[in-house]
Amino acid sequence: MRSLRARITGSFLLLIGCSVLGTGIFVALLLKSSYLDSLTSRLVKESKMLAETIEWERSLKDPASFQHQADVYGKTLGARVTFFDAKGSVLGDSAEGTEKRVNGKMFPEVGQALRNQGTDPTEIRNDFLHAAQPVVRDGKVIGAIRISLDIEEVNQSLRRVWFSLAGGLIIAYSLAAFFSSRIAGGVTRPLEEITQVAVDIAQKRIHRRVQQTGNDEVARLGQAINRMAHSLQNQMETIRKSERRLGSVIETMESGLVMVDSTGRISLANRAFERMFGIPASDLIGGSYKRLTYPYDLSALITECAETGVRFRQEIHLYYPEERMLEASLVPMWVEKNGMGVVIVVHDLTAIRRLEQLRRDFVANVSHELKTPITSIRGFAETLLDGAMYDPDACREFLQIINDESLRLQRLIGDLLDLSRIESKELPIRMETIPVQTLVQSAVKTIEDQIRLNEQTLHVQIAEPFEIQVDPDRFRQIILNLLSNAMTYTPKGGSITLAVNRQKHHWTLRVSDTGVGIPEADLPRIFERFYRVDKARARDSGGTGLGLAIVKHLVEVHHGEIKVESTVGKGTTFTLTFPLDQKGEKGL
Repeated sequence: MRSLRARITGSFLLLIGCSVLGTGIFVALLLKSSYLDSLTSRLVKESKMLAETIEWERSLKDPASFQHQADVYGKTLGARVTFFDAKGSVLGDSAEGTEKRVNGKMFPEVGQALRNQGTDPTEIRNDFLHAAQPVVRDGKVIGAIRISLDIEEVNQSLRRVWFSLAGGLIIAYSLAAFFSSRIAGGVTRPLEEITQVAVDIAQKRIHRRVQQTGNDEVARLGQAINRMAHSLQNQMETIRKSERRLGSVIETMESGLVMVDSTGRISLANRAFERMFGIPASDLIGGSYKRLTYPYDLSALITECAETGVRFRQEIHLYYPEERMLEASLVPMWVEKNGMGVVIVVHDLTAIRRLEQLRRDFVANVSHELKTPITSIRGFAETLLDGAMYDPDACREFLQIINDESLRLQRLIGDLLDLSRIESKELPIRMETIPVQTLVQSAVKTIEDQIRLNEQTLHVQIAEPFEIQVDPDRFRQIILNLLSNAMTYTPKGGSITLAVNRQKHHWTLRVSDTGVGIPEADLPRIFERFYRVDKARARDSGGTGLGLAIVKHLVEVHHGEIKVESTVGKGTTFTLTFPLDQKGEKGL
């Protein structure tokens, strides 16, 4: 396909060529016609002059004089001069090889002149221009004179004109090609630039702009392209930002997201879905949703939603590789051109269901723990009211039991309140710098009498004195709960060890006992509320079942970690690790 520049240049060349060629032909023909008219007029005049000046009657008496005069006039006029008598016979001819014809049959112009028809007969024949003139004496035609001129010179002149025209045409074509190329370039260059910018925009290189100035049509077209490119660039930026936001939202969703198009192929699957089912998105996208063999229920739900066009939710219970509860929300997608797609959002409800179960267990445990002392208090109070109050020994025993159960109930409620405040982050924490030996000795003094009554031994080991940043009251609560727990599960004659060691960037507090130990299966659950390894013994000891749960939360508040190691029949060790550089906080 020819370019616009080539078409414009070709049009210019064709137009100029036709103009020059037409002008050349017209000028050549005009020159030829004008030259021939001039020569004809000359010959007519010269022939008339000869016809009037020659003494024809005198020359007839001496026929040889005609030849002499023909030669003289032929040389003078630079033409062929021929004399004819009244019958058309040649009397004299300045050219060699005189032609002898009668009545001018060979020369029509001579015959016409002899007939004296009142015209100036001329004729072009055999590259000669002939002009004949009758010789009239006393009103009678007595002969004729013909002057002939070779028109080869005219043809040579015309050929020179043609050569000049050809040279001029070539020069004109060259100049026309040069200027038409410049003109066409000036016209098409902006269009080519605009075209290239449009191609670049189509290929997503929307930063390109047309560099055009002026106020003509091409400049306005360039300005329109620039406005379009600027608007398109803004729209593309908006679309890209929206895509990035949408992609970020989809990829950071905790819920699994899958999109199935109208052909039944998966067009989108996010990372959460990969994590839920352990299937890479690259294996899913582009494939049929029926390949989702795990979980099988999901494939069946997609089929149902696509066939019915109704949105619904369904819980899916998985047992492998671990027990999980999922909720699949399926919504038909009507924006597809060739049918209906389906959007599936899968929520993991396992943590929520476990939390609900913990809440139910907590309510049941609290109810049970509160029911036991309340039942005891009520039972012994009723016994006293029924008459046992009049028996001093029985009355004192029952009142002691009521007092112990009320204290236990008070401790249980206090622990519940503390645990609730800790978990709700409402318990104020006031960090102070205090020597570790001061804090440990204060806690040990609180419980050492009770340990002595239980016939147990407490060993306190502090490798070196140093200062720590803690909340003294809350940390004392941690130590007391651990020592009380060790004392409860250690038989008489056993020993309890509290050791403090300082490391480079942290320090540790270790509480060990030689008690009954904790089975390995129970270790992951000992920090749960109301969880007891030996329920009967723990309840008889007056424990609330919340001590270790409170310890774990308080350790976390102090940015520490707690670990437990235990062997059944040999004892248990709790190890608490804290950073040396604690930053004080005003609350949880």
